[in-house]
Amino acid sequence: MKTIGDRILVMYTADILPDVFYEANYNSKGILISLCVKGSVQLQVNLQKTTLKAGDLLTVLPQSIVEVKNLESDSSFCCLLFDFNDISELVLPSDYNFLKTLFSQPIISLSDDNRLSYQTYFDLLKSNFDNSYSKFHPQIIKYLLFSLIGQINVFYQQQEALLEPSSRKDIAVFQFYNSVHQYYMTERSVQFYADLLKLTPKYLTTLIRLRTGISASKVISEMVIIKAKSFLQGTDLPVYEIAHQLHFADATTFCRYFRKHTALSPRTYREQKS
Repeated sequence: MKTIGDRILVMYTADILPDVFYEANYNSKGILISLCVKGSVQLQVNLQKTTLKAGDLLTVLPQSIVEVKNLESDSSFCCLLFDFNDISELVLPSDYNFLKTLFSQPIISLSDDNRLSYQTYFDLLKSNFDNSYSKFHPQIIKYLLFSLIGQINVFYQQQEALLEPSSRKDIAVFQFYNSVHQYYMTERSVQFYADLLKLTPKYLTTLIRLRTGISASKVISEMVIIKAKSFLQGTDLPVYEIAHQLHFADATTFCRYFRKHTALSPRTYREQKS
């Protein structure tokens, strides 16, 4: 069984998306955190077109669409890749705005102090990653990673008062979000996620609504629609191919689902955004 020390990758690279990001499927089941050390790169992350420059931090969650538009030749990045499950035990914000914010705002500009803080964590992780010299190595990597994620939480200006030791309910909510990020392209029923978490659909629905203010089904549909919009706006794929990519039975079913949640047909949405 692989430990966290085996799954994490820490590297300096000239590419904002190192080859291993796709080769090892981190794009579908992992998280990428990349600090631009030098240069700049034009990106489209999901629906957002932006420029990442020196001092900016990019966080890419599973199933995000990242398209590199223009990369300066002398650019360099500190890249950290790890599995989403590796942070399942992490103390989390009780209102879960952090995960939602990461998805909607994947790039932030760091102050000089925050940039130095990230660089220090990164150097510690890289040093331990390159020199596994004791049986404590996996635990060292794990808690350095936890600490860094906590620091990034601060970067996003989360109030420390919101951080509390995770209860069983908190952990269940995080695991639900985790599972949705991993499986929403193929699984859209609350029943699937309830079975995965060994909960009843009614209990899961009640828990998610109490903790987040929205229903479990809406959490799932929001992810599906964001992905669908990304395909429609960021690619030239025909609607039937997008339906296939999102594992709908056919284009008609996909169009009906998209219209239900946006009040627009996929074709109309694409035309409005072109």
